[in-house]
Amino acid sequence: MPSRKNPTYEVSERVALQARTRAYERPEGAPLTRPLRIYTLDPSVSYRLGGIATARVPYEDLDPGPAGALFRVDWEGAPKPLSVSGLDLDDPKLLLSNGIAPSPANGRFHLQMVYAVCSLTYAAFRRALGRDIAWACGEQAGAPDRWRLLLRPFALREDNAYYSRDARGIDFGYFRARRRPAGHTIPGGLVFTALSHDIIVHETTHALLDALRSEFYLPTNPDVLGFHEGFADTIAIFQHFSYPEVVERAMRECRGLLSRATLLTNVAQEFGLATSTPGNPSAMRSAVDVANIVPFDSDVPAPAAGGPVAYRRNMEEHDLGSVLVAAVFEAFVTIFRRRSERYFRIAGIAPDQIGQADLGGELLSALANEAVEIASHFLNICIRAIDYCPPVDMELGEYLRALITADADVVTDDKWGYREALMRSFRRRRIFPDHVEFMSEDAVKWQPPEKDLVVSGLAFNQLRFEGDPGRPASKKELDRQANVLGRFITTPAHAAALHLIALGAPLPKGVTYAAPPRVQSIRCARRVTPDGRIVFDLIAEVTQTCTVRRAGELFDFNGGCTLVIDPQGKMRYAIYKRPDSVNRQDRQHEAMRTNLRPYWRKRGRRYELKANVLRQLHLGRRRT
Repeated sequence: MPSRKNPTYEVSERVALQARTRAYERPEGAPLTRPLRIYTLDPSVSYRLGGIATARVPYEDLDPGPAGALFRVDWEGAPKPLSVSGLDLDDPKLLLSNGIAPSPANGRFHLQMVYAVCSLTYAAFRRALGRDIAWACGEQAGAPDRWRLLLRPFALREDNAYYSRDARGIDFGYFRARRRPAGHTIPGGLVFTALSHDIIVHETTHALLDALRSEFYLPTNPDVLGFHEGFADTIAIFQHFSYPEVVERAMRECRGLLSRATLLTNVAQEFGLATSTPGNPSAMRSAVDVANIVPFDSDVPAPAAGGPVAYRRNMEEHDLGSVLVAAVFEAFVTIFRRRSERYFRIAGIAPDQIGQADLGGELLSALANEAVEIASHFLNICIRAIDYCPPVDMELGEYLRALITADADVVTDDKWGYREALMRSFRRRRIFPDHVEFMSEDAVKWQPPEKDLVVSGLAFNQLRFEGDPGRPASKKELDRQANVLGRFITTPAHAAALHLIALGAPLPKGVTYAAPPRVQSIRCARRVTPDGRIVFDLIAEVTQTCTVRRAGELFDFNGGCTLVIDPQGKMRYAIYKRPDSVNRQDRQHEAMRTNLRPYWRKRGRRYELKANVLRQLHLGRRRT
C-alpha cells in the first residue's frame, strides 16, 4: 500500500508481517527439541544404511494436525488403503515413543514426516540467517496478519509436488509405480512424495525462498526458475549430511571418495526408481555431473571432453538448476578432499588408492565428522547468500557473487579456500558474473557504493527490538524503519545513486510508466564468525516496477536494489538491477515469447503471469 507520509514510495504489506512471525516459541520449562522418527532419505533406503533416524525437531506446543505457529498439516484426501485422522504429537504416548514408527502403510506417519522435515528445514534457514522468516503466503494463524503454511500430504493424484502461493502452501502428490519399476518398489505400488525427505526439503525451500525474495517467483529469465530449482536441490543435498549415521554408512560404501557416495549425492531416489525401469535405473537427479568421477574436483582444469556440463542461457530450467547444484557440490567435494588428505596420509593410504582401499572404523568416523562439518558450513553459506542477491531477475553468476560476499563478510581467513573452490567450480561450468574481469575474490565480491550513503535513522542505536535483534519490536517499529528508508531512497541524489527512477524524473526510452519504489522488506541479519564475533546488518529490499513497450506489446519490468546496512547506518552494499536496462528488457521480452511462454499469457497487448508458476515448472519435466 502507498505510504501515507510520502506518495513517492510504497511500503509492502510484507514488512509488517515480519513483526508477527514468532517461530518455535517454547513455554517456560519446555524442552528445546521434540524427538520424532523420520525417513532420512525415503522408504527405499535400508535401515542398515541409516534410512531411519530420530530427528530433533524444534519444540513448540501443537494442536492436532499437527498444527503449530508455522505449519498446519491437512490430513484430507488419503487414498485407500490408508485411513488417516489428525495427529496429536502432544499425546503422552507419542511423546514417550518419539512419535509414530516410520511406515508408508500408516497414514498418520505421513503427517509426522511432513511436519518434522519442514520444521527442520525452516530451522536451518533460521539458524543461518539469525532471524525468523515470514511466509509470503499462508492461512491466518491466530492473528489477522500472521500466516502459517498449509501442508497437504495427499493433495495430488500425480507424480508431482509443488509450493503454491495461490494454494497457500505445499501440495504433495502420490502415484503408482511402473509395472516394472527399478529399485525395491512394488510394481504398480503406491509412492508418496510426502515420504521423500528430499522432496519435502525441496518444496519447503521453494516456500522459504519466496519468503525471502518474493520477486524470484516471476520467471523473467530462465535463470530465475533455474535458480529456484537448483537452490532447492542444493539445500536438500546438504540436509543429507545432518544425519551422521547416513554419512558414515555412505562413506563406508564409497571408501572415502565422496563424489561416489550416491546415497548422499542422489536426489529423490525412490521417486526416480519408481518412474524408471530396471534396465535404466536412476534417481530423479544427481549432484554429480561428470561421467568420470575422478575429475569432479574444482582444482582440476575442465577437460575438453567428458567434463562438467557447461551453462547456457537458453537451457531448460531444471538443467540450469542441475548445473548450479553440481557447481556448489563440486566445491564442497574439493574442500572435503583438501581437509581429509591428512587422515589418509596418517592411515597410509595413497591418493590413487582412495575409493579402493578399505577404511578402518576410526578413519570412517573421522571422515564422516569432517564431511558433516563442511556440509554445515556450505549450507550456511548457501542460505546466507540469499541476503546478498539482487531483489529481482536473478542470474546464476550473481549467486556466485553473493556466495563469495556472504562468506567473506563472516570468514576473513579462508585457509581451506572455500571461496576459491566455488569460483573454480563455477568457472568450470562457464558460469561467469557480468561486469567481472577476473575470477578472483576481490573482483567477484560485491563492491560498496561509489559514494558513502548513510541512513542515520537505521543505525542500530535508533532501532527497537523485542529483546532479540532477530525479532523487531512491533509492526509500528518496522513501519517506521521502512518509511525512514523510503524517504532516503527517493531523495533525487540517492535515487540516482541506487539506480531508481525518482518521481518526476524523465522516463527511460521504452518505459511508459514507472511505479514508485517499494520497500519490500527490512530485516536484521545475525551471523557468528569462526572467532566467536557476532556480526549484525540490516538487509532491505527495494523494488520498482515499470511498464515497458516492445514491438507493440506491454509487460511489467522490475528493477530495484538489495541494501546491506551496517549497525552505524552505512550502506555496505547496494546490489541493484537497473529499471532502465534495455538489454534486460529485450531479454525478458524475448523469453516471454519463447522458452518462458508456458508461464505467461497475453490479454490484448499485455503479458500477465499465470497462476501456480512452480507447478507449471514441475509439470514441464514431470519432476518435483
